[in-house]
Amino acid sequence: MSIPEAEPAPQPETTVPEQPEPPPAQEPEPPPKEASKQFDAKAAIVLSGRSLSFDRVAQELGQILDRPLVYDLSDKSQSPEEAFAGVAESGAAIVIAIGHSAAQAAMTWSTLPVVYCQVFNFKPGKGVRVPVKGVAAIPPLSLQVQEWLKADPELRRIGAILGDGHESLIAEAEAATAMNELAFQYQVAASDRETLYLFKRMAPDIDGFWLFPDNRILSIPVLRMMVDVADRHGVRIAVFNEALLELGVALSTAADESDIAEMAVSVAQQVVEGNGDSVPDLTPLRNLNVRESDRSSNAARTLAIGSHTRAPNGRL
Repeated sequence: MSIPEAEPAPQPETTVPEQPEPPPAQEPEPPPKEASKQFDAKAAIVLSGRSLSFDRVAQELGQILDRPLVYDLSDKSQSPEEAFAGVAESGAAIVIAIGHSAAQAAMTWSTLPVVYCQVFNFKPGKGVRVPVKGVAAIPPLSLQVQEWLKADPELRRIGAILGDGHESLIAEAEAATAMNELAFQYQVAASDRETLYLFKRMAPDIDGFWLFPDNRILSIPVLRMMVDVADRHGVRIAVFNEALLELGVALSTAADESDIAEMAVSVAQQVVEGNGDSVPDLTPLRNLNVRESDRSSNAARTLAIGSHTRAPNGRL
C-alpha cells in the first residue's frame, strides 16, 4: 500500500466505517443548502478515482449542485483528454476536480475554469490557460490545535516533518502553536527514510507530532515504524485521515466532506460570476472532524466537530 500522491493521507488496508444511513423517507427533508440557491450554472465533477473520501465529497456536491456531470478518471474506457472534451461539449461552466490526478489533468485538458480540492502537494503550473482556484486539503491548524488540547491538555511540544515547498503551512503552524503557548519544531525531509531518521531524533523532545499528508516523504511501512517510535517516547501523533487511526496513531483531525463541498461551490460561484480575482488561490476550510483512538479496544470514538469561520465574503 502506498500513499496516494498529493492527496489526503494514505489509507491503510482496513475499511473505514460507512456513513450512517440516511433518515427514513417519511421524515421532513432538510432545508436546501444556501449554496444550491445561488449556483445555477452547470458544473462537471471530475474525480481522480473512486476512493471513499473522493466519493463522499462528490456525494456532498451532488446535494448542492443541480444534476452535475460526473467523470471518473480511473475509468479507463476513455482517456483524460476524451473526458475533458466531453466536459467542454456538455455545456458545463466550471470543473470541480477532486484529487491530484483530476487536478493535474484539468491543468492540461480543461478549457473551463477549475476549482480543485482534496489535494495537498499541488500548484498549478505555468502557462495554465484557464482560471484555477483551490480549496485547502486540511482544516485550519488553529482549529486543530484547539481540539488537540481538549483531547490532551498536557500537550506542550509539537513537532512536524514536511517535504520542501510548505513555507506557508509552517508559518501557519508556528502561529497556531504560539497562540496556544506551545513549542513547535519542524524538519524538512526528502524521502520516507529521512522522515523516519528525523523523527527518531525529534521524538525525545516532543509530546505531539503533526503528520501531514505529504506522500513524497511518507510510506505505510515508515508510518508503522514511526508509530512504534512514538509509543516508546509517549508521543501522540495527530493525522488528517480517520482511517489512519487503525495504525495506532492517537488523534485524527480530518476535513469534513460537506465543508469541502460547500467551499468548492462557494469558490466556483464566484469564479463563474467573474469575481475570481477576489478569491484566494487556496480557500481555507472552516470545519474539522476530530476522532481519538481508543488503543485498548482498537476502536475510535468521536470527540468533537468544530465549525467556526465562514466562507470568503460570508457566502455559500
